[in-house]
Amino acid sequence: MVQMIAVRVTTARKLMHENPEGRSNRQERGPHRSQEQVRILKEVETLKVVLMSVGKPGQASAAAMQCLAEFGIYHDLQTTPQEAHHVTLCPQWKIVLNALIESRRNELQCKAIKQDRWNNREADRQAEKVFLEWFC
Repeated sequence: MVQMIAVRVTTARKLMHENPEGRSNRQERGPHRSQEQVRILKEVETLKVVLMSVGKPGQASAAAMQCLAEFGIYHDLQTTPQEAHHVTLCPQWKIVLNALIESRRNELQCKAIKQDRWNNREADRQAEKVFLEWFC
């Protein structure tokens, strides 16, 4: 029992953010990324961690439960923790995780395309404004 608790505490510490207050938004977002894109990137990384921990005792259950709770799957299924744990042991769990990762990546790509288009239109507007000011 004590060993199980120690394993869970160790796993929880691995999953915790190193700086609880977080970093400043400018450092975290990086250039040309919206808050929405940062959120999606974090979700993808969380899903990757869960996918990598599948099949590892202790780590897998903590990461999977975090994933189930964070993405609302746990609430949507309306299951007990034991039933949710059994869901994560199914062979289809990896398929679900891969599908979620692919979906989030597609969403991120769509947002990046929209952002590029908006930036191009804004650059065109600025160029047109300069051109009109220069010749008129």
